[in-house]
Amino acid sequence: MAELEMINLLDTLFPKSCSICKKKGDYLCSRCKKLFKRNLPECYICRKLSPNYKTHYGCREERTNSTLDHVFVAWEYNSLSSIILKKYKYHYVRSISETLVEIFIESIKNSTFDRKLEGTILTNVPLAKSRLRDRGFNQTTEIAHRIAESFNIPFAEGLIERKDSYGHQALRDKDERKDIKEGTFTLRGDFSPEEYSSITILDDVITTGATLEAVSSTLRKDIDTNIEINALCLFRGKPYYLEVP
Repeated sequence: MAELEMINLLDTLFPKSCSICKKKGDYLCSRCKKLFKRNLPECYICRKLSPNYKTHYGCREERTNSTLDHVFVAWEYNSLSSIILKKYKYHYVRSISETLVEIFIESIKNSTFDRKLEGTILTNVPLAKSRLRDRGFNQTTEIAHRIAESFNIPFAEGLIERKDSYGHQALRDKDERKDIKEGTFTLRGDFSPEEYSSITILDDVITTGATLEAVSSTLRKDIDTNIEINALCLFRGKPYYLEVP
């Protein structure tokens, strides 16, 4: 209650405005919501069109460490979406999440991927403890809670722990982002996957996919290599689309 009263007081003293056009009312106005460019269903490795966001078998064979079955991405990461996400992550404007999650859930429901959430258990990419102390919250944890509630699926917070931090991904080049050491992530010891049809990992931005692959590999190594492992992401950089032969 005290936190809600504080938020209402801050909204009175510092009225919310759209992060893109500055229109008063919300952090993302109805007009600017439409500027988010939808990401079409694709294989996350080759970036070619793929039904239901499925990773192509051939791509998984070429990338021998690939363990992800489907990767849903809602929107293209561009200058507009960057403004919203950075304000949320690095400027600690946490109430942006309400707007962001609302349109993210709508995007999932308007796709075929919502069927992949039936019978799944949701988890999220963890922050290193030092980063969590600095920021005070993990943005994907807050988003995951809302998604779990909306789709009536369980959320296993803390299922995966991160041992080390390698600095902000945004400050690393493409090759450096691929270098995530084995053992960076560990699985909570009391987890049993038998009652679930799949595991879904949530992250905010996917670049090379190295972080998601590291989490997925940890899950496969420590539990059941046959269970389907999928991912939900808000943003990814501009894709290169070609028809799958």
